[in-house]
Amino acid sequence: MGRFPDYNNPMPALHKHGSAPTEALPPSEVRFTELRVEPWPDGRRVRVHITLTPFQQNPSLEAVLSDAHGHPLTSTSIIETAENRMVFTLHLRPAVAGVPYHLSVEILYSEIGVVDQRSISFEVDPAAGEEI
Repeated sequence: MGRFPDYNNPMPALHKHGSAPTEALPPSEVRFTELRVEPWPDGRRVRVHITLTPFQQNPSLEAVLSDAHGHPLTSTSIIETAENRMVFTLHLRPAVAGVPYHLSVEILYSEIGVVDQRSISFEVDPAAGEEI
């Protein structure tokens, strides 16, 4: 063994808010506990808040933002996250007031596929944040 015997071992999942490792769930049982969308005041971006149950193995996430007709507008992939709470921003191009948007997010593992999916619909007001 070399100087760093654990160097190639996968990093354990980090769990916030005092959750003990004994509460960590196997991949097939990992679920969303929160999916929330918060439009930015400029109406051109949305902040996405996600919380997952504690996990034993780091999951990946796929998020797709679609228009009212189901056409994908933007997407992002989060590969093997070590955090069970995350916040990220998605950009709306073009942003249209009063039109429903739809966000769909999946938790997945390469070995077993999708283990949970959540969706949320929302609207934005692009005029609200125009600078004068």
